[in-house]
Amino acid sequence: MIRMAQGSCPDEQANQFSLYHFYTMTFFKYILQIISASVLLLLIINLAASAQKTELYGISPYPLEITTQKTTNIIFPYDIVSVDKGSRRILAQKAKGVSNILQLKAAQGGFEQSNLTVLTRDGKLYSFLVDYSPEPLQLNIGFSKDMDETGQGAILKDDHNQAQIVQNAEKISTLPRALHGISDKSYQVKMQLLGIYIEGDIMYYQLRLINRSPIPYDIESIRFFVEDSKKAKRGAMQQLEIQPVQIYNDSTRIEPGSASVKVFALPKMMLDAAKKLSIKMSELGGGRHPLVEIRNKTLLKASAL
Repeated sequence: MIRMAQGSCPDEQANQFSLYHFYTMTFFKYILQIISASVLLLLIINLAASAQKTELYGISPYPLEITTQKTTNIIFPYDIVSVDKGSRRILAQKAKGVSNILQLKAAQGGFEQSNLTVLTRDGKLYSFLVDYSPEPLQLNIGFSKDMDETGQGAILKDDHNQAQIVQNAEKISTLPRALHGISDKSYQVKMQLLGIYIEGDIMYYQLRLINRSPIPYDIESIRFFVEDSKKAKRGAMQQLEIQPVQIYNDSTRIEPGSASVKVFALPKMMLDAAKKLSIKMSELGGGRHPLVEIRNKTLLKASAL
């Protein structure tokens, strides 16, 4: 009897060990489940917090006016990657030789409001609401590299006081002739330089256009070029077109026996001895193209406003 009791002790110890092992494993499994649930809960909380921090913002479009007879220039801080026009009545192209200037014109007047989207190489998107205007208030528009907090892209700025330029040009159009002997004629159509004026960084060129022929003269363009005074024996002549900041009186027809005075506002300039400023008027569908050439000594005769 005593031996049998002693012989049963190892079995009892084994059973006790099995129970201990079972309870221990169950306890650890329960702890692991609690830890896993806690980690999952923390992850959900973090995701929810991140979602709350994500904000949507709208990019307000910039107002933009374009016309048929003048070019609007937009200067971006980085290269232009793509341009999307909301209407075929908006004409857009990159300026020749540069990749961060967009030039705009209207294909025809009076079109309904449309939009323009420009993407630059730094990943910024620029949005514009485009309207037609016969006299846009801004022809040269620049963007800075400064960013605002919404990531809108840039800060719109204008280098010149456009309203003051328009007022000056209107005043100059009524002034009497100040310069003589600077003109050119092509088949009874004459272009005269009446005067040059300056205020700040803007020079104003007062032109009179005279049509003494019996045929109406339709103006295709009046363009300003800085070019070499003499063409080299070998090689092409260097020529740089200067875009006006403002044009006063943008009428495009000179009736027979009549005259018209126009004023062009350009950035101030001085020329070296090897350069000249050429003003060329071209006839639409015709061959009458007066050309006036201005040297530096004439620019020095500019009158202060």
